[in-house]
Amino acid sequence: MNNTLPKTKVFLYCRKSSESEDRQVLSIESQVNELKKLIQKLNIQIIEILEESKSAKAPGRPIFSRMMERLYKGEAEGVLCWKLDRLARNPIDGGAIIWAIKNNGVKIFTPSQIYSREQENQLLMYVEFGMAQKFIDDLGKNAKRGMKAKAEKGWYPAPAPVGYLNTPDKKKGFKIIIKDEERFHLVKKLFEEVLKGKQAIRVYEKAVNEWKLTTPKGQPISRSCFYTVLTNPFYAGDFEWPKNSGNWYHGKHEPLINKDHYDAIQQCLGQKGKPRPQKHQFNYTGLFKCAECGCYFTASKKVKHYKTTGNTGIYKYYHCTKKNLDHKCQQRPLTKKEVEKQVASLISKFDISKEFVVWARKWLKKLHSIEVQDRTEIYQSQQRAYNASQKRLDRLLDAQIDGLIDTPTYKAKKHQIEQEIDILKEKLEDTEHRAKCWHKTAEEAVEFAYAVREKFAKAEPEEKKLLLKQLGSNFIINNKKVLITLEKTYKTLSESEKWEEKYSDSLEPVKYADILAKSPDLRPANPVWLRG
Repeated sequence: MNNTLPKTKVFLYCRKSSESEDRQVLSIESQVNELKKLIQKLNIQIIEILEESKSAKAPGRPIFSRMMERLYKGEAEGVLCWKLDRLARNPIDGGAIIWAIKNNGVKIFTPSQIYSREQENQLLMYVEFGMAQKFIDDLGKNAKRGMKAKAEKGWYPAPAPVGYLNTPDKKKGFKIIIKDEERFHLVKKLFEEVLKGKQAIRVYEKAVNEWKLTTPKGQPISRSCFYTVLTNPFYAGDFEWPKNSGNWYHGKHEPLINKDHYDAIQQCLGQKGKPRPQKHQFNYTGLFKCAECGCYFTASKKVKHYKTTGNTGIYKYYHCTKKNLDHKCQQRPLTKKEVEKQVASLISKFDISKEFVVWARKWLKKLHSIEVQDRTEIYQSQQRAYNASQKRLDRLLDAQIDGLIDTPTYKAKKHQIEQEIDILKEKLEDTEHRAKCWHKTAEEAVEFAYAVREKFAKAEPEEKKLLLKQLGSNFIINNKKVLITLEKTYKTLSESEKWEEKYSDSLEPVKYADILAKSPDLRPANPVWLRG
């Protein structure tokens, strides 16, 4: 080439991605050194060296995009690069380069070829960019195929979650997952603490502040990471690959907890957690606690083969997880049938007739109309007291402004009156709240108690738990007995067969006697549904 001709001003563009498609490509430093040797041969002048460390398989490289803009503005006449695939491995960027050659006269210099409008070798560029794209497509397919094969072998084909490590001494694609000796026991402790019934947020604070649990990079775990750990089925031995595909695999890594404990923890968190395949279905795992040690009851299925008869027995039972290491729990297991029988016995107590529901609506309506009058008087009295305190506060301020009282006295009196105002304000709000809530709540309770038996009979396992939680709390198993503390209203409703003995006309409030006299249709049942 004749060196007396004006030198072509070019950008020297180098790219080296950390991704697998560029694994055999020269480093950026090596590319720069090799390309500088071509300056005299190609009669070019490098006006700037541009280096980028990002894959070209998709559009959006910032340095490449700015370089193209500068080429369109005429800041340079061409680009020097090691190979065309350094510039693009996708049709969008490849098309932009070919368009710049055709429309703007840009030249592309490589050690083996010069691409320009004059050379009319754009067709060759189409071929090379197509081959680069095909290489990426094949690489992606091979990578997905390799990850699927790895998953089928039981190894999670992605970075290990907190508490585990990908074996650092093996090459990519051959790594397995092992315990992180520094963090494994701490992550396990997270699950144990939540399983004991402790609030998740308190466990998180303890893990960060006291245990100093960190990510492998040494950063304290975030709250979102903490909840991701607790809901990740990987710790129970299963994983989904690809994500959201519905394809589940049983991992070869060492599980941190068993699957029943994982289910119980999801219940502690008030959610179902991330899905995973279920082999057995138990209605009440994660609901009942042991009366002795406070741990949750879980469920198991055992299959026993009797050699003498050749029969196989399947046994399903609930038992304490016994995770409280400070106490040796002696609670005995009970069968699934025993638990379901006792729960069904509780539900059967809600034997409420439609007639009673109709009567209850009328009775509650009457009570509500009378209480409206009483509540209005109470509210007006509270409002007058509140207004009087506000006026006292205003007068106190006037006295302080006029100099009738000194500042310390003013502050002390002001604090006293403001406390009175706060108390009166709370009472006003409480009166308003009760006015809106109790009547509707009482009606809903009667309707729910009337329908709960039918709902429970048709409900799915998760729905049964929710129905029980609505009826009561403090779910305990003690000496093979299922104990549930019913809410006060539902406890009364469940004792309907004893109403005639337990409640008599003499116990009816005197203030409602006139209602019964004027409304004899309310007589068939006793008025036990008073507020509170």
